[in-house]
Amino acid sequence: MKKKDVLIFGSGHLVFRLKKILHTEGYHCIQCYDEKINNISVSGSIIDNLAHFFKDINIENVLMIYLLDDKDENNLQLIIALSSLKYNIPITASLFNENFFSNLFKVNNNVTIINPAKIAAPEFVETLYKKYDMHGENVQTNNHKVIEKKPDYLIKKLLVLLLTLSVACIGYFHYFEHMTWINAVYFVVVIITTVGFGDLNLLASSDISKIIGVILMLGSTILIWMIFSLTIDYFLKNRIQLALGRKKYHTKNHVIVCGLGRLGYFIVEELLKRDKKVIIIEINEEAKHVDYFRSIGADVYIGDARSEKVLSDVNIKHSAALISVINNDALNIEIGLHARTLYATMKIVLRIFDEDIAVEIKNMLNIQLAMSNSAIASKSFFNELKKYDHEKHSPQ
Repeated sequence: MKKKDVLIFGSGHLVFRLKKILHTEGYHCIQCYDEKINNISVSGSIIDNLAHFFKDINIENVLMIYLLDDKDENNLQLIIALSSLKYNIPITASLFNENFFSNLFKVNNNVTIINPAKIAAPEFVETLYKKYDMHGENVQTNNHKVIEKKPDYLIKKLLVLLLTLSVACIGYFHYFEHMTWINAVYFVVVIITTVGFGDLNLLASSDISKIIGVILMLGSTILIWMIFSLTIDYFLKNRIQLALGRKKYHTKNHVIVCGLGRLGYFIVEELLKRDKKVIIIEINEEAKHVDYFRSIGADVYIGDARSEKVLSDVNIKHSAALISVINNDALNIEIGLHARTLYATMKIVLRIFDEDIAVEIKNMLNIQLAMSNSAIASKSFFNELKKYDHEKHSPQ
């Protein structure tokens, strides 16, 4: 039987998953890393390096070339380089930026482009519609209130101090300078506001009265300056927090999506297409797609999804589900545990690259929906090979 070779450029979770499928199906994988291509020759171009690399490979046995680097630019470069070598071998490449798709088909008709995140996103969303058993007895629910930052009463204290100073001085000028009550109020207000009409003054008053007047001038000026500064600071901070979406949401039956990366982008798009209310939690306020999703109806909260306060602010107890697709298994697990602690019966979907860890999470942590986008996408990549292999060997 003729050996079926498959050439894979790249490394990572997607490559690992695909190789596992290929070996099971009886294909022979030849994996090539970027370093190997770059180090073949010192002065040659990538095209020269590839040509040199292919000298050690029986081209006739290669059914397909997979380009599965995590970086789009590396896969693009390889597509162009391989197209120039004209080996006429089908190429299936991973690209997350769909802007390149139409132009690439003009370069080489043998190129098939698959967006792993776009392939996986609908399956993540579909899990929200599936029924699954909850075993609440294994969960310790946290019923205590989330500790929130205590309000700052400094402005109120300063206002009370200013009012106390003003009332004390009004009383002093009424009783010791023999001013009427209205004149005493008028005189204190003139001093505090630094208007200084000159119609009332302490020129002929006692030294004690002049000292009281000086204390009132300096004290009121300092207090008003502090009150004004803190008030401006308070309103500016509130404006910034609101601009970042850091407010208490009262939305109900919504889906919380943690992480606005490649997969998160397509999951949110899919949810919005299905008319779901979405609140995105993203730690990076300069994330690429924050403004875009705000403009099309999703709420974005800039904060750390591991924080109980953040989860409380997005009203997790009245949400339909939480999907955490940050590019880090440990962070997704931590977010899932915090969410489960706050809300024992909600649906939680986590992206977990390691399949064995995903199984343990389901068994031990009561998080039934742990998925791997690379495992989902690898099936689509394999189907391209299967389809081509079938067409090649089917009778004409």
